[in-house]
Amino acid sequence: MTEEANPAEEKPMPPPDLVTWSEFLEGYPINSVQNVSEYYERTKEKYGDPFRRMTPTLRLHCSKCKGVRNFSGRWIHHRTFSKGGVVHDFLKYTCKDCGEASKTFCVISQAIDENGNGCAIKIGEFPELHVELPRSVEKLLGEDYALFVKGLTCEKRGLGVGAFTYYRRVVESQKNHLISEIIRVAEKLGAREDITDKLKAAQKEKQFSRAVDTVKGAIPESLLVDSDNPLKLLHDSLSICVHAESDETCLRMAHSIRLVLADLSERVKLALGEQDELRTAVSDLLKFTAETRKKAKESQQ
Repeated sequence: MTEEANPAEEKPMPPPDLVTWSEFLEGYPINSVQNVSEYYERTKEKYGDPFRRMTPTLRLHCSKCKGVRNFSGRWIHHRTFSKGGVVHDFLKYTCKDCGEASKTFCVISQAIDENGNGCAIKIGEFPELHVELPRSVEKLLGEDYALFVKGLTCEKRGLGVGAFTYYRRVVESQKNHLISEIIRVAEKLGAREDITDKLKAAQKEKQFSRAVDTVKGAIPESLLVDSDNPLKLLHDSLSICVHAESDETCLRMAHSIRLVLADLSERVKLALGEQDELRTAVSDLLKFTAETRKKAKESQQ
């Protein structure tokens, strides 16, 4: 006979969609509601509070150091923490390098099980969430970059519908320019004429969906995002009906659109830059070889 498991020893199932407490603080926009792990721990103190809310080291942008640094944190109020109680509090973080720059979070949180997990709502943060954008994004989007920044502002404030709407307007407006950049890369990589013809035909399509179908198989491999066509990824994200989806869904899609655009801009920059560097390198080698042969010939005379 096999022994039956003791129900008292079974661990409860973890809540769905858990992210770590540090991930939530570092990267989630305000108004986000999220189940988090590593939120609290049991203390070993004989007297005092039996539980302690965690203050993990965070990787945040430091305005003084001009880069991402380690930040240490502390809860502003040290009231008694009970596992079932809802806590309204401020969490202040300070840069470990300069000791001057700080960041303050306003959160509502509570424990939700026996495993250190909790649920948190980010009510506010100052300075606001810092998102590092490659400089290549501005070049890729041209005159619509200002709208893109407005979309980013909405995203950082947890306004999903607003962020999604701005990003969609940018992508739809820049469709032809995005394809132009892809054509530049294809031509520099020596793509066949029929491939560039397909890309040029896509530029003439007024509908984004038809343009995506036209360029199928014509995107240079170096521009694929995780082996996928970036234009198709953008189109699939844009195809959701903003009026029928929740703000949370729109925020998630907006985040995806931003990441794909940023990745595409870097890939275009890299592909074009590599070709320029290669041409310069070839030119330098040819020049060096010619000069070396010329000197050798003169020395023999």
